[in-house]
Amino acid sequence: MLRSKLPESNKTIFSEIKELAEKNNAVDLASGLPEAGMPEILSDLVCKYVKEGRNQYAPVEGIRELRETIAGFYSEYSARQFDPEKEITITAGSTQAVWAAVSAIIHEDDEVIIIEPSYESYIPAVRLNGGTPIFVSLKAPDYHIDWSETLGMINQRTKMIIINTPHSPTGSVFTDDDYKNLQKIVAGSKIVVLCDETFANLTYEKPYVGISKYPLLAKQTVIISSFSKSLNATGWKTGYCIAPEDYTKEIRRIHNYMINGSNSIMQYALAELLKTDDTVFDTVRDEYRRKRDFLCSLLEGSKYKLTPTKGTWFQTVDFSQVSSLSDKEFVLKLIKEYNVAVYPLSAYYHDKTKSHTIRICFARPDDVIKKGVECLLKAQKS
Repeated sequence: MLRSKLPESNKTIFSEIKELAEKNNAVDLASGLPEAGMPEILSDLVCKYVKEGRNQYAPVEGIRELRETIAGFYSEYSARQFDPEKEITITAGSTQAVWAAVSAIIHEDDEVIIIEPSYESYIPAVRLNGGTPIFVSLKAPDYHIDWSETLGMINQRTKMIIINTPHSPTGSVFTDDDYKNLQKIVAGSKIVVLCDETFANLTYEKPYVGISKYPLLAKQTVIISSFSKSLNATGWKTGYCIAPEDYTKEIRRIHNYMINGSNSIMQYALAELLKTDDTVFDTVRDEYRRKRDFLCSLLEGSKYKLTPTKGTWFQTVDFSQVSSLSDKEFVLKLIKEYNVAVYPLSAYYHDKTKSHTIRICFARPDDVIKKGVECLLKAQKS
């Protein structure tokens, strides 16, 4: 029998919940997929470039028009200018960008600090490249980083720190103090910061401030982001990686053998969209802000406790006053007895730490959100 390199991922809680939810025809507030269509202007541009026959391979690094547009976007608030020729690469979404960057930079026995709860692809990417994940947990209820604890994890083997802001799954967003503390940790070292900014266009309280604003960090950071989440087009898998030239050279080598270039049609469509109508991001963000507020209003006054998420389309909810069950047990009960599916926050920890917190995805039609919350409210009466 073939020995698996990732035996722990044979069957995840995510697939278990999906199967059980489908079996019970449960209201889906779990899956991280938007049910809204992508903006009509983008659909029209995609059709335009299909008809024009732009259907062949894009350059490995991505079409120049899109890379130049991204460079111009970042130049408005970054501490340095990014060279679209040497420092920006178009990828097949942010997950593939993460894997290319980790594969390029991490070697056997390197240590990588991962902030938990974490997006599920980070740990496998590190382990399959011979690295050792070192875990630092965010502190509830606001999910902030204890930087003194993080500093204590640093040693000569530390090669990378992976951060994710706006954070999936908690929705927390880095502050100026966070960036300054991180800058103190990596200044003068060879530690690379991998910053996943996939949800950068979906922040609700304040305009997003990225890591590229900070000069010392910009020199040591690989920035990962994507257009898919902020344009309701997750299946198009179009993202990008911004990194200093020496990092980019190696990342492109790995990227080349992984996929040999990403979706050409979407690249042309996005390049034109961003040049002609970048307000489309504001429209999508405003709608998700409204949905967040709608969800929170439905849960107001209940036994469920929450603080409105600052970013992403995810909302964490404390159910400790509703049930003493672990989050996994509670989630399975919700599906079987109350016909609603959510995710347990423990699924995003390497050791599946017991918690009393669930994650709700509000990228759903209002009637689905309302129906799902009605099921949750029934559970608090049992």
